[in-house]
Amino acid sequence: FIALIAALLVSLVIGWRFVQHRDVAVGNAMQQLPALASGMASSVGERVQGTEQLLFGLARSQGLDTRDRAACSAFLSQVRDKYPQYTGILTIRPDGQLFCDSLRTGRNLDLNDRDYFRRAQQMTDAIAMEPAFGRLTGTAVLQVAYPVRSDTGELRYVLLASIHLARVLMAQLRDAVVPGVSVLVVDRSGQVLLASGALTAQTRPGMSIAASGLFGFMRGHVGSAASEFVTPQGETQVWAVAANPITAL
Repeated sequence: FIALIAALLVSLVIGWRFVQHRDVAVGNAMQQLPALASGMASSVGERVQGTEQLLFGLARSQGLDTRDRAACSAFLSQVRDKYPQYTGILTIRPDGQLFCDSLRTGRNLDLNDRDYFRRAQQMTDAIAMEPAFGRLTGTAVLQVAYPVRSDTGELRYVLLASIHLARVLMAQLRDAVVPGVSVLVVDRSGQVLLASGALTAQTRPGMSIAASGLFGFMRGHVGSAASEFVTPQGETQVWAVAANPITAL
C-alpha cells in the first residue's frame, strides 16, 4: 500500500583535524560509513512500513468513530504513549481542518497546504508521505498520512502519524564504530531537516544546502556511496550518503 514519496537522503560526514594516521582513518571511514548510512536509511523505511500498519489498524478502530473531539484526542493520546517514535498522531477532516490530536491541543489548524494531505485525498488504501517540520511541535518529522473512507468511497478523514526523525536515526550513532560521525538529513529540495555533531555549526534546520557541493554529491548517488574531500581549511572529510526512496510495492 506504500505510495511514492519525496525521498529522504541521509548523509553522514566525518572529519579529522590532524593528518596523523590519516590514510588509516580515511580507509576505515570509506568502508564503514556507507554501511552505517544505509542502515539508517533502511531504518526509516522500516518505520514507515510499521506506521502504515498502525494507521491501517487505527482506521478500523471504534475509538476514532466519534464526533467527540476530546474523546478522540484522548484515544490518540493513549495510542501515542505506546509509540514514542511519533511526535503526534492526529485526524484531519475532509475540509483540511485538524479534528483531534494526541497532544490534546484543541487547536484549530488548516492543513490544506500540506502536500501529504492533498495527495491522501486522492488515494485509497495507500499512504502519502512528506518530510517536514511538524505544525504542532516544530520538530523534524516524516509525515505519514492514510485516507479513511466510507463503504461508498467517500473520504471520512485523514489519519496522520509524525515519525520523529531524530529518535529514529540518532540512536544508531551510539553503536557507530567510527568516532566523530555527524548526520545530516535533507529532503529532495535540499532543505535541512536534521543536523548533528560538527554539522550544527554549518547548517541549521530549515536552511537550504541546494547549492552546496555536499548536496550535489548526495543527489548524484541513487544508492549508497562514499567519497573523500579536503576542506579549504585542510581538513579531511569523508562523506557517505544513502538514499531510501520508498516507492509503490
